[in-house]
Amino acid sequence: MDVADSENITAFRRELHSRPELSECEVQTSKAIAGRLALANPDLIADGLGTMNTGICAVFDSGVPGPTVLLRAELDALPIEESNTFEHRSVVQGVSHKCGHDGHMATLLAVAEGLRAKPVEFGRVYLLFQPAEETGTGAAAVIADERFQALAPPDFVYAFHNVPKYPLGRVLIRDGLFAQASVGFIVQFHGTTSHSSYPEYGTNPSLAVTELIAAVSSFDTGLADRVAAPILGTISYAQLGVAEMGPNFGTTPGEACVMGVVRAHRSDDLARVRVHLVELTERLAAASGLSHELSWHEAFAATASSAECVSVVERAALEVALTV
Repeated sequence: MDVADSENITAFRRELHSRPELSECEVQTSKAIAGRLALANPDLIADGLGTMNTGICAVFDSGVPGPTVLLRAELDALPIEESNTFEHRSVVQGVSHKCGHDGHMATLLAVAEGLRAKPVEFGRVYLLFQPAEETGTGAAAVIADERFQALAPPDFVYAFHNVPKYPLGRVLIRDGLFAQASVGFIVQFHGTTSHSSYPEYGTNPSLAVTELIAAVSSFDTGLADRVAAPILGTISYAQLGVAEMGPNFGTTPGEACVMGVVRAHRSDDLARVRVHLVELTERLAAASGLSHELSWHEAFAATASSAECVSVVERAALEVALTV
């Protein structure tokens, strides 16, 4: 890729960065990607993939028998206000590409340009722009889409992600596990309020909340006898009492909410932890005379790399003098 092409791709990345869209809302992003892909003259553009019809797969087919290789990037952004002040900062309030998916999309578009200049010699290359990566729903929706299923199944799938705090140009690879299985949870405890001078007349969720937070935060050691590898439990949000009422010394809380994420090296270990968390919340609620609800959100299976694919990436990186 020459300097002009590189500058063109960079300008497009900045355009994507300035107009981010959340998971399953990537309508304009999808249209912009489809327009750029068309310039690379792929043999087929399968668009409208996934639940909200925003996924795109460009097919570059040599017509000669060989492996089918799929490269993937993500379309969606995060519900985070951008604090940067550069010219191409997000213009969408409360939404930004803080995970760097704009860069991933631009990279795949650069690959498309490369395939236009140097066509595939054998087999096929798919460039998949996947929606809803952040919520964990997009990949499954694309795979289940009959338009994607109509394509020849890929033999190899490669995905990548920028990793902060490492030197630019360094390629990080690992055989086996690369990203842990994870699932988010929301626990809500329901009791009754009372005057703070008569706490015995209420059912206060304070103790249940503190014990739940302590238990989840110590999953790495507290569940060692139940799982094959360490578990990471992280609390992301906790609220005691009703926020609209504000701080009040005279009333005990009757409601509480705890949100968090559990991560495990193995999906079967994560399943065991989910069972444990169900039992734990039931026990804590019963001990304090509370009712409760537990819901699960944004489940991700463990991501593992095959040794064969890792070897291919390593050789390719070394051939262009990148540090591995």
